Amino acid sequence: MKIFYTVLICSIVLVSCKKQNRDKATTIISNHSKDSATVIKKEIPKMDNECVIDSLTMQTTEYNGITFYTENNMRGSGVINLSINKSTDILNIDKTPFGKILVNNENENIYDLKLPKVVISREIIPDSEHRIFSFDAEEPATDQDFLIIYINKQKKLIKKNNNNYAFISWENYIKKAFIQLTPEVPSTSKQELLYWYKVLKIKGDSMQIKSIPKTDCDYIEEYKNVTKWIQWKQNTCKLIKFNFCY
Repeated sequence: MKIFYTVLICSIVLVSCKKQNRDKATTIISNHSKDSATVIKKEIPKMDNECVIDSLTMQTTEYNGITFYTENNMRGSGVINLSINKSTDILNIDKTPFGKILVNNENENIYDLKLPKVVISREIIPDSEHRIFSFDAEEPATDQDFLIIYINKQKKLIKKNNNNYAFISWENYIKKAFIQLTPEVPSTSKQELLYWYKVLKIKGDSMQIKSIPKTDCDYIEEYKNVTKWIQWKQNTCKLIKFNFCY
């Protein structure tokens, strides 16, 4: 009888643990309004350096039923910018199909994307005006035949042959971008959150920045002459926002 009760108690504890894990795995986060259909399932981090994705502030665009997000985690050695003028296959790391970018020059929406409904990458804005396909990536020399890029936090492959691409290191990518501060940057005032900046120097987790006026980009609404050093990242998680004046 004693053995029976011991087994029964262990079974109850096991069932309870499984339920808690299942509930945790299906938690949904979204900062959209309740009537929005766009949500991201919160993934249980596999590594300590995974960064939080804010589903409202990190959305870059929506295109033909697909919602695109950027992320704070900087993966790989830099960023690859693809100039896509013909249909392109995207493969998983085991070379099974992941998705396609189909080109249709006769359609106003030039691209037909065969991708998941939620895509996380550095920046994708596929409309006919912008045509931006930017991915965190390993250096092109890493593989002889394929570009190694990151989509939805995982490595994907694109054939090098007949694809136009440009690789830029993380430091050069950051210096090419305009940045905005977030509340995660230590010692930042509310007013400083409104300004846009260019990067002057990068030293590890610190960078020197200088605010830029509206004449540098029409998107800028607030300006005050500010030059300061900030902590811009923690491990591989950036604390700032990248902006480009398209």
